[in-house]
Amino acid sequence: MNESLENAMQHWNMVAPAIDCPKNKQDYETLLTNIQDAIELVENREKNPLIGLIEAMANAAQKYEKNKLKALNGGAIVALKYLIKLHGIRQSELKEIGSQGVVSELLSRKRELTLRHVRELAKKFNVSPNVFVEE
Repeated sequence: MNESLENAMQHWNMVAPAIDCPKNKQDYETLLTNIQDAIELVENREKNPLIGLIEAMANAAQKYEKNKLKALNGGAIVALKYLIKLHGIRQSELKEIGSQGVVSELLSRKRELTLRHVRELAKKFNVSPNVFVEE
């Protein structure tokens, strides 16, 4: 057996929880914090060994988003409402996507999300843009 695999097996119990798909909101928030902390440690160095760990954690977060947020009946707007509530923010704090009036129209489905809205919301909430794309 190769040495890297042996090392991975020896430390798996410590690594596995960091890359497991979150089971609830608290696990998801912890995972997002861990991703941000790891990104700060990497400091834009592409060859840092933590890159693989960050990718695995990001995959776990995306899996949670897909399973939990997209499963909500109503698609993108329901996911947006959920994230607003989850993060405890007000419509006025979504200036990235427009005025409070624009946000209100989006939430009441009088206006559709644009590609720019999707990008800005994904960045703001640190989620995959797919969360806001209607299928």
